[in-house]
Amino acid sequence: MRALRGTRTMSKVIFVDTSKTARGGRRRKKPHACYDGEKTFEVYELTKLGNYNEIFIDSLFAEFYDEVLELLKRGVKVYYLKDTSILKKLRRQKGLKKSDVIDVILLANIPRDYFKQLTVEEMERRTKLDPLINKYQLLTRRIALLRQWIKNDGWDYGLSEVIKLMGKDKENVARKIVEAISNNAIYREACKMLGVRDSVELAILVTKLPLHLPLVKLKGLLGFTPNKNKGRYYELRWHVTALATCLYMNARKRVSVSEEIAEIANYLPREKAIYRLGLMILKALRKAYFIAAEPLAGGSKSHKGR
Repeated sequence: MRALRGTRTMSKVIFVDTSKTARGGRRRKKPHACYDGEKTFEVYELTKLGNYNEIFIDSLFAEFYDEVLELLKRGVKVYYLKDTSILKKLRRQKGLKKSDVIDVILLANIPRDYFKQLTVEEMERRTKLDPLINKYQLLTRRIALLRQWIKNDGWDYGLSEVIKLMGKDKENVARKIVEAISNNAIYREACKMLGVRDSVELAILVTKLPLHLPLVKLKGLLGFTPNKNKGRYYELRWHVTALATCLYMNARKRVSVSEEIAEIANYLPREKAIYRLGLMILKALRKAYFIAAEPLAGGSKSHKGR
């Protein structure tokens, strides 16, 4: 595969090592590092790069979703690196130390196949769903904390009523998340495989997980792999566990579930069963990802062993 720099002569291309704090943020502002194939420079706003036809970024952060969306609506093509670990591998192979300048130059030498092109539709969905998902996660944490306070102290102080109000708000947010992704092919297929419906946890996993990555990589990112307990997507592990626990409880209550789920729930200790069900959820998501992609590829690809 040829590097990106050698494949485009007709369009203006820019590579960007992005910063979460380039605009706003609680920490000190740090600009995006840019490389146009000849020189490096810095910008604080991606929209300042609108005179380029194609922009290749290393990471896509919620902090600048609106900027990417604006660029896409202007007709600029934006791509992001599917797996940022390739930069670390390249630095190690070349014996280089990490720096924004080094990373953005290395980014220019990564083949196009390693990038995913963004669309207006995807960015609009991300812009709509991310605030809802953040609120859902915040309410989940606060409800759990308040319940723990009541349990530890033995005093209520009216917190039960607060929990009820938060719970209603959480249900409303969950409903909006599911509605927003209900027509997603991956979500529908995964629901069918796992025998669930209207699952907010599954909706969040479909939205946030990089399902294009191999299963072994996803396991590491979610902390399922030993010695990788704090993967980059570890905060999503809770959603996997929550859904796995729901499947486990359904099986134990003899609610209709698949034979495989019932066997895991009824013949393994609770902790091991939930762990196994978590892996089943990841496998279902990966399989659903490939099934959803097959119509675009003419249905000829196999997902066996992926």
